[in-house]
Amino acid sequence: MSGRRIGTLAVPALFVAVALGLLAGCGGDAVDSGGLTAGDRKAAQTAMDALQKSNVAIQLVNITDTVQSVPAACRVHLTSNEPRTFKVYVFWVPWLGSQPYTWLDMTLTKDVTKDAFHLGTAKPVLPGGRLDPNGRDVNPWTVDTTLLSRYGPAQARKNREVLRARGGDVFSKPGAGCQVLRNGSLRLLPNA
Repeated sequence: MSGRRIGTLAVPALFVAVALGLLAGCGGDAVDSGGLTAGDRKAAQTAMDALQKSNVAIQLVNITDTVQSVPAACRVHLTSNEPRTFKVYVFWVPWLGSQPYTWLDMTLTKDVTKDAFHLGTAKPVLPGGRLDPNGRDVNPWTVDTTLLSRYGPAQARKNREVLRARGGDVFSKPGAGCQVLRNGSLRLLPNA
């Protein structure tokens, strides 16, 4: 094949490649399965990255260490477009039955001075303490060290119930899951 023939084929191929690239870049308004645009996702991740300059990352690590369990839920929900505002909800189910449920609600914007945080807890899953030998009374000077996972499917349903009740509308669209990394950073997860 001559150099001239290859050159005439390369020009149309280059044009097609450029056109496809431009079309792919025009998808800024496309919405993913969670209802977020690429711009929403970028703004959410930027807002969460700004937390690295605060003590929130340390708190996320400390709570996870105290509860001895990774968060059962981490969710980002777009609550406003002007200005873009996100609610981030992180919820922990305790490892032991005598520990409380814990959650952190965060309202994040581009302007960190307008961000808001609320740390909440709910009463322990099980009443504190071990049963006395009579099987009817709880010894108030003891701590129940029963692993919550031993209570099976009924307890798992109860955990999901509390998780959803405390999260409000954070599980609705537009939104996405997130992950708390070991260093306390939050990472937005892709929607399927």
